[in-house]
Amino acid sequence: MINPNDVNLIIFDMDGTIVPSLKIVYEAVQRTFKTLGWELKYSADDILEFIGTASGELYQHITPPEYSERWPELRERTRIEYAVMFRESGETFPGVKETLERLRQRGYRLALYSNASVLYFDIVTSALNILEYLDYAECVHENGLNKTKLVLKIKEKLDCPVAAVVGDRDNDIEAARETGSLSIGVLFGYGRDEPEEADITIEKFDDLLSILDRRKPIFEKITVEIDARKPEDRPFVVGISGIDGSGKTVFTEALADCLKDRGRRVQVIHLDDFHNPREVRYAGENQADNYYNRSFNVQSIIDNLLVPARTKGKYRTTLTLLDLDTDKYEIEKEYSFDSDTIVLFEGVFLFRKELAPYIDYQIYLDISYEESKKRALERDAEAIIDRYDTKYLPAQRKYLEEYPPQKVADIIIDNTNPEYPRILA
Repeated sequence: MINPNDVNLIIFDMDGTIVPSLKIVYEAVQRTFKTLGWELKYSADDILEFIGTASGELYQHITPPEYSERWPELRERTRIEYAVMFRESGETFPGVKETLERLRQRGYRLALYSNASVLYFDIVTSALNILEYLDYAECVHENGLNKTKLVLKIKEKLDCPVAAVVGDRDNDIEAARETGSLSIGVLFGYGRDEPEEADITIEKFDDLLSILDRRKPIFEKITVEIDARKPEDRPFVVGISGIDGSGKTVFTEALADCLKDRGRRVQVIHLDDFHNPREVRYAGENQADNYYNRSFNVQSIIDNLLVPARTKGKYRTTLTLLDLDTDKYEIEKEYSFDSDTIVLFEGVFLFRKELAPYIDYQIYLDISYEESKKRALERDAEAIIDRYDTKYLPAQRKYLEEYPPQKVADIIIDNTNPEYPRILA
């Protein structure tokens, strides 16, 4: 099986993968039969096997025997009906456009292919506005190719030798296998049990985001480093740091999921859970200094979590933490770990001398100060930008001068595009 981490091109089937077309096609057939005065003896389930196959097969099959020579007329009239219906009520499967957009952000080339006629293919793609998410689209009838030959053409045209083919029928799986591609079977489509033969199956479209994740090679490298360094008799603490807005929390959650999938026990510690009360955080006149030296109860983390992680084989505690909204200690959170636990500790300023002795492996997520402010503007009110200029970023500059990631971090990751991070050093 092709390693999903090696894939750079994703080729999607249309009907039953991108588009739930059965309902519209069947209703269009019903309308046409009524117009022609013919009796339709087939249910939607009866024509299911023809969705995603050559269109002529469907119309030849359902045309009444006494009108068998008129199947092309039935096809043309039905096409007129579903052209209108797709424009009025056509839609993709849930999450398709959002998933395609995120896959593009991850740097994948995206293509669409189909057994459909050129006319039907154009109707659906234009009605649903999906071409804007794609690098290439073609149906087999456009140039007389079958799906296997079309996959080869797309791979060559987009210069992507390692591809995944996503579809719901056995011809999609065959096209993947005959072209040395990863086959991903769609269980929510029209292929019944056909997609079970694929290398990987998905139950909903956005499952692709878990399979085709550009962060996975980095997570795998980190996991190898953890396994090589971790002592047997105590937890292993991984520090994940970066300036404000660098994506620490999201990266940590995804790394935690990856480690859990590999059978590791994980405990996450968020520095932001350990804020000091407001009167402490704003005690000094210099806001940058306040942020660097007074914002967090670092000693509480050391005493209640990091020291026990170093000295105890098994440990469980419940801490009462500050609620930033009420400025009162009223949030309870439980922490537990044993000698097999990987502790993921994320937050700003983690490489400082007070914390560094308790961190076994240090990850730094690198973004520019400009990117930090851009993300702040996207997620917060515009007024917060002033605080970035006078408080957050000056504190970060001071911190990074004292503890340059190039000297103290075990791995530096460019997280400018969080969907496609890259190892810098």
